[in-house]
Amino acid sequence: MKKVIFIIFFIIHILFNMQTCFAEVELYEKEINLNGDFSEYLKEVNIEGEVKKYFQFDPIYINLRECIQIALIHSLYQKSANYDYISYQWKYKESLSNFLPEFTSSSYIIHYNGQVLVGAALLDDFDEVAISTFLRGTHYLTNGGEQIFNALSKKSLKFAKMHQLNYTRAQIIYYVTKYYYELLKCKLDIEIYRKNYDERYVQLVLTQNRLKSGLGTKFDVIRSQTELSQAKQNLLDTLENFKFAQAKLCNIMGIEITTALMPIETEAKEYKYIDDENTVENLYACAQKNREDIKKIQSEINSLKNEKRMIYTEFVPKARVFVQKQWQGTANAGLAPATLVAGYIDINLGKNLGVGTITQAKGKQAEIDKKIVDLEQTLRDTKEKIVQAFYESKISKDRITISKNQEVCAKESVELAEMRLNAGEGILIDVIQAQTFKTRVRIELLNSIIRYNIAQAQMLFESGQITVEKILKDYSP
Repeated sequence: MKKVIFIIFFIIHILFNMQTCFAEVELYEKEINLNGDFSEYLKEVNIEGEVKKYFQFDPIYINLRECIQIALIHSLYQKSANYDYISYQWKYKESLSNFLPEFTSSSYIIHYNGQVLVGAALLDDFDEVAISTFLRGTHYLTNGGEQIFNALSKKSLKFAKMHQLNYTRAQIIYYVTKYYYELLKCKLDIEIYRKNYDERYVQLVLTQNRLKSGLGTKFDVIRSQTELSQAKQNLLDTLENFKFAQAKLCNIMGIEITTALMPIETEAKEYKYIDDENTVENLYACAQKNREDIKKIQSEINSLKNEKRMIYTEFVPKARVFVQKQWQGTANAGLAPATLVAGYIDINLGKNLGVGTITQAKGKQAEIDKKIVDLEQTLRDTKEKIVQAFYESKISKDRITISKNQEVCAKESVELAEMRLNAGEGILIDVIQAQTFKTRVRIELLNSIIRYNIAQAQMLFESGQITVEKILKDYSP
């Protein structure tokens, strides 16, 4: 009888300790009630609610299509490149205006009174009003070819700015895509780490209950507290990364930096933008043909070559024609017309006996050589990035397959570890390791999918093929 009373008292003592233990540690001031099974608390996480609660804002739901459309309208990078292009359009038109003749007009009225020296004659008591007016037209006949090469140089610069504008547009499409996927990753990371936090909290409650009932150890409680603290650190880091990713996406889109953007997707999908049969060499050949920044440098080289030719026109004789229609006379005698037609030719040995011209041309050639080297380096950098994106895509695709298989095994491992612990056959460290592995596998799977999508978009960008249509072809949020 005493044994029965002792057992009943012991059971009541355990139940009382379990009820009070559940309120000892709270998550965001919310009490967790357990019935002895891990799975009952591991429900779906409201990511939007978590983010809204922590940062105190209402999220604005967006998708990749909307982000790209907004960026192509409001991005300040594109606006700056567009104004740069417009500026050089007008500079080119200004250079074309040099081919037009110059027209000038001048008039004067002079009152002479007293002695006036006219040639070698001195006139006394002279009183007359002299009147003169003329229209003059001058044409420099390309100024020895200088105007031609100047116009060609400005035309090449105009095309260079046009290619820069197109390249900026491609950059915006790529970086909006990249930053959007990074923001989506941070959003889904919050879900994973929040579930991990819940699991760690449940473990702490159970280890406390087991300690109070005499079935656990103080070491298990301390270990669970440590794991819970680490889980909270991981969650806070992810929330911080989410906010930074928001700011990056807002900046490239040209909207208010603090806008609380929230991707509409609840899971990460794989998107293939480049066919599997493409090779690094194929993509590189495509880049040489289509990359707008490469075309920009080529246009700048053409501009510099024309500037060098323009320098050498200082040795070319420069001809110009001069036509003037004038009316001259006095107030008493009246005005009489006169016509003047003249041609001029200036022969120069260049600037400073040609030395200044030659040294200036040599300096311009050095600029050309530098641009050629810059072009070669740009091509090499492009090929390097294509190689990086190509193998990033390939390896990430293989990682996705492996991680999906690992995820299935990780879930089974956690279930078995929890069942063994509840049955008294396992130990807490087995559950901790299984859950840690499951969290790591979910993070690796998500990382692989996001890295695959970004690498695919980067291959489009680096090969000069990126467009809005290709990015959104199979996109379905």
